[in-house]
Amino acid sequence: MNKRSFIQKALLSLGAVTMASSIQAKPKKQISGRFIHMVFFWLKPEADADEFITSTESFLKQVKEINSYHLGKPAGTPREIVDNSYSVSLVVTFDSKEDQDIYQKHEAHLKYIEDNNMKWTTVKIFDSWGAL
Repeated sequence: MNKRSFIQKALLSLGAVTMASSIQAKPKKQISGRFIHMVFFWLKPEADADEFITSTESFLKQVKEINSYHLGKPAGTPREIVDNSYSVSLVVTFDSKEDQDIYQKHEAHLKYIEDNNMKWTTVKIFDSWGAL
């Protein structure tokens, strides 16, 4: 093997090692909060989803017991098993069930429901308690 061939092979090997290390899975982090409250809203046709999201976010910021939250619209993923029929999703995390209980009775939450319940036709809620 000549010097040029050796250098080319060495560079190719180095490139392969670099590429392999860069595509390794990054470390996964667990969602913060042991209690997860997932809410799916089906809005009436006349309701504006962006306005609804703004209103929802406004009340969430008033509840100190909330650990984190995510608001979104369907991603439109074209898989038969995925339900993209809802209008807006809300995922809220809490450190404990007790914090979630406080949220349910919080003045801002109750006012939000009163001010917005005429905007949806259906709401589905799924609560999950983390095992760890």
